[in-house]
Amino acid sequence: MLLQLDDRPSFLFSAFVLLTIMAFYVFAGSVLLMVLPGGISAVHDPVQGGAGMVGALRFSQVAAQVLVLGLPVLLLAWVHTRSPLPVSRTSLRFLGVKETVSLRQVLYAVLGMISLQPLLYSVIELQDLFLWPALGPAGAGVVESRKLLDAVIQRLAGMHSPGEAAIVAVVLALTPALCEELLFRGYLQQNWYKALTPSGSVLFTGFVFAVFHLSAANLVPLTILGWYIGYIFLKSGNLAVPVFVHLFNNLAALAVIHAFGPSPEEPYGLVLSIWWWSAVIGSLFLFAFFMRRFRASCS
Repeated sequence: MLLQLDDRPSFLFSAFVLLTIMAFYVFAGSVLLMVLPGGISAVHDPVQGGAGMVGALRFSQVAAQVLVLGLPVLLLAWVHTRSPLPVSRTSLRFLGVKETVSLRQVLYAVLGMISLQPLLYSVIELQDLFLWPALGPAGAGVVESRKLLDAVIQRLAGMHSPGEAAIVAVVLALTPALCEELLFRGYLQQNWYKALTPSGSVLFTGFVFAVFHLSAANLVPLTILGWYIGYIFLKSGNLAVPVFVHLFNNLAALAVIHAFGPSPEEPYGLVLSIWWWSAVIGSLFLFAFFMRRFRASCS
């Protein structure tokens, strides 16, 4: 999977790149909101506001992802590979982008992601039922932060026409899938492979992927998801496969939002029922089956 391993940047340089990008990502999003029409209201109250505020949030999200995540990674690959053009076959290969993609790999990887969802939901609900109440005011603060984030996403995901549905898919599904995978799997995971073991690069990248989203409430499920996507990339060696997995995960989240609305004020308590854990165990058997087929497709 790795190209020119000895010429890849060091662990410390890659970590510096990550910290710089994270700082600029937050800063760039804030600046864009300040200068866009309707963006001031989003800074003071991201939940309330009209169409102008929603449009400002959507534009700032896409612009920050492209300008601070995707574009710098492409430029770094250009510098590392010394390619004559900023975007070339050599620099794209450096990031794990191949000319073709196996549809079987994509299919089994996406099905594996879907079969992981009951486990991820269980982690979230167990935290809601036991962890956050046990942490007292600190846990209550985590829950309130998640409620605010859920409310913002609910506003951004609003669809009132087919055109707006396409915009939402680009803003909340396609752009993050492309830009975040370029950074975390295409650049960081492959660079950290040089300093760590293969499994170590997957585990570490998955964790920083979760931290990047700045959500304590979602840290554990996002870490598990990051580990899974990193494993998919490690085995397939093709960045297109994790991009598709990330894309379908985001689209599934949008479908859930529109099917069930915002998160309830109180946990459902599904994890306290025996039938739910029977479903989780069944989904994990399916996950093992899909992963076996996925590995076979990578041989």
